[in-house]
Amino acid sequence: MPLTQGSALPLPTSLLLPLLLLLLPAAVLADEGPYNQSQLYDQGRMGSWPTELFRSTTTVGLAVNWVQTSPRCKVAGEYYLLAPRGASVHRPGPMILDPDGHLVWTREYGQTYNLNVQRYRGREYLTFWVGSDADVGHGRGTYFMLDSSYQEAYKFTAARNLPGDLHEFHITHDDTALLTSYDRRRADLSRVADETGRVGPVAGWIWEGTFQEVEVETGRLLFEWHASEHFAFEDVERGREAGQGASADQPWDFFHINSVDKDRRGNYLVSARYANCLSYVDGRTGEILWRLGGKRNNFTDLTSSPAESFGGSAGPGPATNFTWQHHARFRDNDTAITLFDNASRGLGAPARTSRGLYLDLDQTRLTVRLRHQYWNAPDQALSSQSQGSLQLLPNGNVLVGYGWNAAWTEFSRAGEPLCHVHFGPQREFGLGNILSYRVFKHPWRGAPRTRPDFEVYRYRAAASWNGATEVVAWGLEGTDDGGGGGGSGSGRAAAFARVTTVPKVGFETVIPIPEDATAYRYLRVLALNASGHVLSASKLARWDPAAEEAVVVSGVDRDEDDGLGRFGTKWSTAVVGLLGCALLLVVVVCLVRRLGFLFRRTALRRVNGRERGGFRPLKRWDAEDEGSLSDVEGGEGVELSTLLGHHRIGSLPHREDEDHRSRNMRPGVQV
Repeated sequence: MPLTQGSALPLPTSLLLPLLLLLLPAAVLADEGPYNQSQLYDQGRMGSWPTELFRSTTTVGLAVNWVQTSPRCKVAGEYYLLAPRGASVHRPGPMILDPDGHLVWTREYGQTYNLNVQRYRGREYLTFWVGSDADVGHGRGTYFMLDSSYQEAYKFTAARNLPGDLHEFHITHDDTALLTSYDRRRADLSRVADETGRVGPVAGWIWEGTFQEVEVETGRLLFEWHASEHFAFEDVERGREAGQGASADQPWDFFHINSVDKDRRGNYLVSARYANCLSYVDGRTGEILWRLGGKRNNFTDLTSSPAESFGGSAGPGPATNFTWQHHARFRDNDTAITLFDNASRGLGAPARTSRGLYLDLDQTRLTVRLRHQYWNAPDQALSSQSQGSLQLLPNGNVLVGYGWNAAWTEFSRAGEPLCHVHFGPQREFGLGNILSYRVFKHPWRGAPRTRPDFEVYRYRAAASWNGATEVVAWGLEGTDDGGGGGGSGSGRAAAFARVTTVPKVGFETVIPIPEDATAYRYLRVLALNASGHVLSASKLARWDPAAEEAVVVSGVDRDEDDGLGRFGTKWSTAVVGLLGCALLLVVVVCLVRRLGFLFRRTALRRVNGRERGGFRPLKRWDAEDEGSLSDVEGGEGVELSTLLGHHRIGSLPHREDEDHRSRNMRPGVQV
């Protein structure tokens, strides 16, 4: 039974409240806002996935904790982009936060990776991957590109029916898309021993590390590269574990491709996590032209200070001794490279502190020099088993996302930590309960095609607009005419009067309603931009300040929505739908049982002359049972009928101290 925010099944509060207390996740209310240096947050006292619930919409926001902050991070018009997922995230999907950490936009797509803003043919798009990440750290899914109104402008997958992988979705300067793929392939593993010393089969199996360059609009394949055709098995760092490679069910992931970039020469920079190196691939032949890092490193490290060597160890210098890395990108007209050095690959392996790297590269002399490295603050040293990112920001800052740990840090270009943010409790770092594959920050202008969402309860209203970035204030208007405006479809223009105007605060703004506004039977909100221009108006909400129910009006256009709102509560929509379906099922079962009982009684009626009009005695219907049946028919049946006959649903008290938990037990996946 579908249920929208604009329509809700009527149920009494007495039935809703107990179930809501059990089902709702741990959350903070919208007016709490982001936390600042909260120990309770990091101890998990705000829940394993701290979130915000809102009055005007069922959208769930992410509550972050600013461990360290600086005005140098908070640039107006630039937004953080991440895709929370993990065992504690019950609503995974792409998410945009404003410079202060307030929610701007989210949508429930499912398991989402690599949310970013990328330019394609002169326009900015939100880009990300959605699909299943259950293939032992690989993915099978679809690539999305959303325009500024959050409509799906492009949607495609890998070419040649290969599975579209989660690790990379990168728009090149040629307006093409780079993506990765993993598929099972036969390989001779007879010279590759596992950890027990046993060599593999001649007809073994590997996860092939593949990347493709494709046309966005047509999906036409432009270039494809397979790691096993250019990379020797003995050159990898992570060997074959027991059982891997013996069958198609357990292929050996020898290469683990996790990022691809393209330079202006038309060649590619490929990151191989399990080879601890970056490979420079010829864009015509697929030949590896050079390698940075790993067993066959071709570069001389010119970093002047050996004391800066990572971990103080001997051997390769700090520019070449990165391990298990992610997100390698060319910079500065292809004369530099940035990457995230995980320095750790998982449980059981050495857990060293992860860092970001900025390297100067001379491809002619094959020399490399460390320009900057980005360490988290000493008392917040993080070791990320997998995932992670590094982005150079337009204002000169550097943003590092820690992947497996629910945190990001914004540094100065020289390496000074400016802002450090947790988007999950620190006590659960490294457990896979909440994480984001990468974290980015970009300017973005969102202009959704929906209307604002609006809620009215007594002398307080609440307004939000998922995805809108230009709203700076909300105007509250009133009218006595419910037939015009607000999307009722009557075509008549209602006469509106301005009640009050308040600045926008966070995702949802609470608007006090003056006590002298009782002359108006209907209210709506206007979304105003910086010049006072009306961006959009909500639909009308019926207002009765004495009512016990909140009126919630959805901004999504629906045929069944008359624009006058529905009585409901801020949390009730999804739960009410489930309860409504359950009650309807109970009614149907009762009716079927009742009809069956009457049918059996009629079927047992004697039609001969001796027992005409009588009934055969049945032990089942003794006096006690008959009374019980009467209770069912005359008691519960009346109650159910009464419940389904209500015109409004009872409201929940607006509580601000719930600490409910809802955990998605699906384990996090290392990538």
